[in-house]
Amino acid sequence: MNAQQLYDIWAPAGSVWSQWAKPALFAGFGSPAPSAAPVPPDLPPAGAGSGGESPVLAATNDQRTAYVVDLPGPRSVEVGADLARAGYRPVPLFNTAFHPAAVVSVGAILERLAARAGELEARGLPPEAPPAFLLDSRRLNPGLVQTPGQFDNRWATFPQDFPSASFLLSRGIQRVVLVHDGGEPDSLDDLAHVLLRWQRAGIEILRQDTSAGASPQPFEVRKPLAFRSLLYRALTAAGLRRNSAGGFGAIIPLATSSG
Repeated sequence: MNAQQLYDIWAPAGSVWSQWAKPALFAGFGSPAPSAAPVPPDLPPAGAGSGGESPVLAATNDQRTAYVVDLPGPRSVEVGADLARAGYRPVPLFNTAFHPAAVVSVGAILERLAARAGELEARGLPPEAPPAFLLDSRRLNPGLVQTPGQFDNRWATFPQDFPSASFLLSRGIQRVVLVHDGGEPDSLDDLAHVLLRWQRAGIEILRQDTSAGASPQPFEVRKPLAFRSLLYRALTAAGLRRNSAGGFGAIIPLATSSG
């Protein structure tokens, strides 16, 4: 399997949601594909929940519901694969690039995408399957140290990276469940810009905290700074490094000095 084949499995041409899938990370996938890597120690295996099912799958498939999975990258892929079992189309939105010296480690995301590709392809999800958008909650981690020579692949998500509220409603999507790991998800400014647009257009927003094993609960999204500002995208992207092949990621230049 090569990078294009892997991408085609996760973003098949027949799905209307594939137009939002991000190819940047897939471009870093080597050929031949890595073996199905074991689940990292901090990543609960797929289906690890009460009754042998993932907590996310407490609800059955509902054509009116979409998911936004905002978990550490490898776990996001695992939850996406679990949601595929319930009839949802996982849509990878990892708009970042792979590099051995990356600030945000994404190798395990690629490994999980490869490991779950065969299962996803075999499911033969119908074109009308509702979406589950997959993000990496570590994308803008301010605690990550960036030093010259490293590959800065931190990234942000923007409203343009998701379907508009009108498009979701036209496809029958009336509610969105945000899956996260504790804390206040609206503190993530980039995602709040997306969710609040949807909520104001009449789409119900719920949140599901996997750390508490709770069922989805109503969620009132707080207005983030620079909401709907024409400068928001430029200001957010100003501290990030664009990749010439798409997405985010570039080497941090070495400091220069002059006498």
